[in-house]
Amino acid sequence: MDINLEKNTITLYGKQGKYDVLLKKLVGLSGNDIYQFITNRGIALPRKIHILALTSVLNEKIKYLHSCSLTKDYFSRLQHYKNFGETQLVELFNTICDEDDFYNYRSNLINLILLNYEGLKLNDGEVQYLRNLKKVGLEPFNEYAQYISASSVESKGTFDGVDVETLKNTLMVTSTSQDILNLAEKYGIVIPEHLTKEEYLEFILNYLGKKEKLTPEVESELNEMPLAGLTTFARRNGVPLQPSLNKEDYVTYLFYYLDGCEIVHSDIENVVYPESYNPIEFTIDLSQINVFSDDDAKRLVHFEGDDNPEYVEKINKIIEDYNRPEEEENKDVIQAPLRPGEKTMADDEADFELEDFEKEIEKEEEAKADDAVENLDDETIQAIIAKDQEEETKEEEEIVVEKIDITNVIKNEEYGSKKLKDLKNGNRKIVILSSVITVCVLLGAFLIYALVR
Repeated sequence: MDINLEKNTITLYGKQGKYDVLLKKLVGLSGNDIYQFITNRGIALPRKIHILALTSVLNEKIKYLHSCSLTKDYFSRLQHYKNFGETQLVELFNTICDEDDFYNYRSNLINLILLNYEGLKLNDGEVQYLRNLKKVGLEPFNEYAQYISASSVESKGTFDGVDVETLKNTLMVTSTSQDILNLAEKYGIVIPEHLTKEEYLEFILNYLGKKEKLTPEVESELNEMPLAGLTTFARRNGVPLQPSLNKEDYVTYLFYYLDGCEIVHSDIENVVYPESYNPIEFTIDLSQINVFSDDDAKRLVHFEGDDNPEYVEKINKIIEDYNRPEEEENKDVIQAPLRPGEKTMADDEADFELEDFEKEIEKEEEAKADDAVENLDDETIQAIIAKDQEEETKEEEEIVVEKIDITNVIKNEEYGSKKLKDLKNGNRKIVILSSVITVCVLLGAFLIYALVR
């Protein structure tokens, strides 16, 4: 196999083909396809490959973020982007990326796998096998990324794809307690909220041993102490952990746990990748974010080359499009026609209520009715009163009818079993009478027919 990016060619079985054409075919592979292929051949991907595939797409997305894209707290965390581990990068991808980015991420991942064919010992037949795999549909991004993560292993001195000490410091300043618990759970590590005396004692002994402060006398003394005594000793001797864990303690305990684990490492020492896949260097002007008001979007990400006219035009267009909809919405609003008696709310009528106008309308209608009554003669008034009384009587009778109990069909003769029986008997009488008439008609017809013959 041979790949020449300048000429856009890949050589398989001695025959040259278009490299980008092959990439497009392999991008259709699902995460499960890649997982099955990698795990069955026994050479895992370095987790760095997955991290590079993620950052290769995130780099461009970050360039076009504006002050309303994320919260101020998230932007603060984003300042440590170059030290993010796989878990944090996946979360960021979920937050700011779309379907097109998902495609580019898959394309760049396949590109990295092919570029590292020597380290992965990938041969022509395996590439041809992947090329001929039947496409069965893609998983959503999260599932796809999980498959790739499960296909990957650490390089020496890394965890979650990042240098251990670097990641430890990054988690301290960028993660919540739940973030750390989720990270530990991803790798099958359970972090307790409270340590038992035995767990806490083991940590203290391990810490003192690393600091070369552990003597047989101190160890014997610690073994005799209750949990409260161990807590006091730890506080006085700078042991960086308390039995009731907080966020910082979660990080400390996580890496203490990892220190006692035998982690499988990749044998691939050097990963081949384009320079553009490295995390972008940038700064964020947090002063452009006003958390107390809904300001217009502003540009706040700065990096080398951010004065490029093409970039400036695009970011300005994004910001203008974001700010414009609200203005246009206010301009295009069509006011509904006013109801009789209704008026619009003036600027100084802050306590405007629609029901106030409804009350005014009712008052106006009552006043009109009173005026109309005053203009009627006595005879007309008496006729109206008599009609009202007649209608009230009808309403009362209707109410009485509605009160008839229809729930008990046995006792209620109006709607119950007696009524049903009468109806049934009535139908039977009709049927018998109809039958007799029919027979008589047929006999008469038969006699007439006989006489005619």
